[in-house]
Amino acid sequence: MATRKKWTFLSEHRALVSLIREQVQIERESVERLAETEKKVGTGAAKLLLTEMRMDSQKHAGVLEAVLEILKGSPPKSSWERALNVFIDPVVVSKELQYHKGLSRSMQTHIEEEMRKTDDEAIRTLLQHLADDERRHHQILDTIVQRCYKMIR
Repeated sequence: MATRKKWTFLSEHRALVSLIREQVQIERESVERLAETEKKVGTGAAKLLLTEMRMDSQKHAGVLEAVLEILKGSPPKSSWERALNVFIDPVVVSKELQYHKGLSRSMQTHIEEEMRKTDDEAIRTLLQHLADDERRHHQILDTIVQRCYKMIR
């Protein structure tokens, strides 16, 4: 019966799985192209922008591959294993998130100090982008963690 439910679940999501696989391929192709383009530019600012774009595509591909794994989802071997995972995973993630947020606060302080110490508008713009990106990143993580915990409990 569990096998039938798994098959039904995957068949119901066949179009989504196909779409996600296509998106992963697009992201991977983007990574390859951006890596090649990085080799062709000479300025630090251009390399930085291309590197950031490449890393975003790598991250997107990784997230989408994780979604595919969730959709494939093999159930835990036993009820005990599932109960243990449901309890331990949120604790581990929560601790890591708190640690990461502490590091982020430290990074924010450094970035703000660096911004104050430069008169170079291009450098200030890049640092501001980094600070903004870090804030968005943590808002996204908070949202994901909150929604996941609601689903688990």
